[in-house]
Amino acid sequence: MMLRRGWRDYITSVVLLAPLLQTSSLFVCSLLAPHCSRSGTVRLARKSSISVGSFEGVGETDDDNDGDETIIKPYRNRSLAWTLRYRKLNPYEKARKRVLGFGHRSKDDWDEAVSSGQLGQYVPSYPDEMYAPEWVSWDEWLGIMRSYEDTKNLVTNILGIKSLDNYLLFVKSNSKRAEGLRIPVRPDIYYKDDWIDEDSFFG
Repeated sequence: MMLRRGWRDYITSVVLLAPLLQTSSLFVCSLLAPHCSRSGTVRLARKSSISVGSFEGVGETDDDNDGDETIIKPYRNRSLAWTLRYRKLNPYEKARKRVLGFGHRSKDDWDEAVSSGQLGQYVPSYPDEMYAPEWVSWDEWLGIMRSYEDTKNLVTNILGIKSLDNYLLFVKSNSKRAEGLRIPVRPDIYYKDDWIDEDSFFG
């Protein structure tokens, strides 16, 4: 009788504890789950500022949040770990600052520099792949000036500048920002073939 009661109590205990054990197992598994997905990529929450090398948010693997994540893939034939380390040491803006100092004026200039080995180890040969989440365009990467119409639209409609004097003041007091925006110091000189007069540009 005691034996039967013992087995009955044991089975009852297992049945009652089963949901708790299952929840605990799922919790432990979630803690031990690797940050990298099966495809060899890392997902970064878009809320983290990846352009400055911050990797807070590494390890997000919830498929329901794909729309809010940026996926980092291994660069070329390098490992994912190497890619993440390189991006942390050389974030997009830091590498782009070096590139702007090179003075390349076209994608052809860039390709020639790559083939001749002029870039050095701190600038990737294929930045559009290394910095895919941050990538805008080759013109942006190389700091190539905007077209006349593009600059005119940016200056008048976005920056709200309405005269050449105010433009020159803006460029002088915000040289780094002007460089980042890819607008010339003197639009009347740089766009001399398209320039009509001040009213046409700022009107």
